[in-house]
Amino acid sequence: MAKVETRGKSATVESLVQTCIKLVCQHMSVLEERISDLPASLLKDILPHLNIVYLDRIESAVQSKGISTSFMWEFIFKDLVKTWRCRPMVAQPDCDWKQKSLERLFHVALYTHNRGDKKYLSNLSEQTVLSMTVSYVQTLSVVSRKVCRLATEDLKPILSVLERRADSLKLLDRWSPWTGVETDLLYILHRLLDHGSVKDVEMGRCYGLDLQNWITTRCRRIDRVGPHLNHESVELPVAGTSAGIQGTEPRCSDYTSVGPQRSGSATEEVACKRRRITWLWDMPTEFPCDTFLPKCGPICPKGQINSLDMQVTPFEITNVVSPSLPFWLCLHTLHLHNERLFKDSDLLALVNSLQILCSKPGCLLRDLTMAVNDHTPVDAVLEACPSLTSLSLDIFPPTPGSCNKLIPMRAFKHLEPTVFVLEKLSVKSSHGKVQIDMDGLLSALKQTPNLTTLHVAGIHPASPILCTLAESNKTLKSLTLDDVNLASCHCEILHFLENSLLQDLCLKDCQLFDKCTTNEDFLMPFVETLKGLCSLQTLALPQNRLAKSVKDLAEIFSGDTPSHILKLDLSSNYILPADLLEFGTLVSLHKRSQQPCPRLILDLRLNPLDRDQEVKEQALRALIPFSHILTDNWDSRNTMVDHISVM
Repeated sequence: MAKVETRGKSATVESLVQTCIKLVCQHMSVLEERISDLPASLLKDILPHLNIVYLDRIESAVQSKGISTSFMWEFIFKDLVKTWRCRPMVAQPDCDWKQKSLERLFHVALYTHNRGDKKYLSNLSEQTVLSMTVSYVQTLSVVSRKVCRLATEDLKPILSVLERRADSLKLLDRWSPWTGVETDLLYILHRLLDHGSVKDVEMGRCYGLDLQNWITTRCRRIDRVGPHLNHESVELPVAGTSAGIQGTEPRCSDYTSVGPQRSGSATEEVACKRRRITWLWDMPTEFPCDTFLPKCGPICPKGQINSLDMQVTPFEITNVVSPSLPFWLCLHTLHLHNERLFKDSDLLALVNSLQILCSKPGCLLRDLTMAVNDHTPVDAVLEACPSLTSLSLDIFPPTPGSCNKLIPMRAFKHLEPTVFVLEKLSVKSSHGKVQIDMDGLLSALKQTPNLTTLHVAGIHPASPILCTLAESNKTLKSLTLDDVNLASCHCEILHFLENSLLQDLCLKDCQLFDKCTTNEDFLMPFVETLKGLCSLQTLALPQNRLAKSVKDLAEIFSGDTPSHILKLDLSSNYILPADLLEFGTLVSLHKRSQQPCPRLILDLRLNPLDRDQEVKEQALRALIPFSHILTDNWDSRNTMVDHISVM
């Protein structure tokens, strides 16, 4: 009977606590000033019941009790963003979850009316949510026409805060194309770009040439390029040079149109040239500020874009980007993305435009992303833009009938190779494994002695790249090989690691162990070599079918000279709970003997750890004292077929 009574008392106490929490949350407007009087244990139980306004208001009082509200902001973000598992921020323990969640909530309130039954939004109006979250918006994403509500009188104060706070703008193509440039949208963009702090712009494809042209005029430096230019003095890129980037910079009268319109009479060619120049220079590029002067004030400045990320078609590359690119002196970052490649002649025109821009004394361009053919020499692109510190090339398969027209100048003039200042290089194919101009890539690696970061994806063969890195790129700090077959490159990998100062190594989906009959063939020598690499801090081996071999990887933390790795990514390796338990037992044994030691960030996502929940918990208990574990609730039984297909 006493036992039953004890249970009854326990149930009564729990019910009373929950009732008190509910009452406190209902009367927060009265009690928030005395919230610090509550015990820490009760405060932590109260937090999940509060809306975002009170959660923000009592944050300092809660922190004074030694409680962080970060777990609540993380919960809110993950509740709003169902794809959070795929986002890199979850691998960052110091992520600012409050900023991320409130920025997301701003967009939810702006674009949707159905917010669901969320405790963190209870009793809050749309205006309250927008007013509370707007100061946390760093990037404004335009995803529907509802953004035009910011131009209404009710939301003008919200727009004013965005002007001061937001530094980035995303014009995303998630709805049907705009049929015309809407006045309210232009007004909002004008406030953000010309009156506000936005310097970084990301633009989708559905906005049309008018808006695209208006935005790109903000890439020009006003103090150097005026609105009225003498046509005879303008230098534009030529599209038909056969000698690659050694082509001259013609006057406007020498410019030939790009594309299939070249055939026809001389009169038609002259007319085409005339139309092109008229379109380029005489179309309205200034914002019609007079329309909004009562709203903006007596003076309307003109914004300057420092970073531009554009989704472009071959037509836009040829008719918008290449002609105006030589005047984009404000840009330090330019990312051009297209789903299909343009002709070799159009690529040549683009590279020539880049060369003209980079040759100007006021050019600030340092970071470039663009698409090229698989036969395009990487060193030729670098030669056109020698001041770049970061270059990312998306490699496309060749178009029918294409031939290489981009050739390094030194190939014609027998010059000594140039030493470039490039620090970051990315060469990747999004269209299956391709065999690129390997001589051009290896030449670029040899000419960039200060290279610190290299990312190669979908490129083969890998052996020449690893050998060149070992000999020519001693300062390399970060190497990522993605979808690169390394099954036959074990000797080259070990040789490179023995001669490097790497801090970050990522070998993703590289078939590392496909040709190993035993772990002694490669895994154990690989582990011993990594232990000797004292500079290494991050090791990522996702999608390499480690499985049972993961226990041998634990030896990386063993012995008198253990590895100094602080982050280990073992995601998507078909690690079962029993395998993880063996790994965890060995890691805890090695780490315990090395106390004190920094905590390891361990990524275990997308492994079938749900197969045995009890063993999984055992493994995690062994690892938790020494690791910050990134895991998920992945249902491997329902998605295993998809998982295996991408491994």
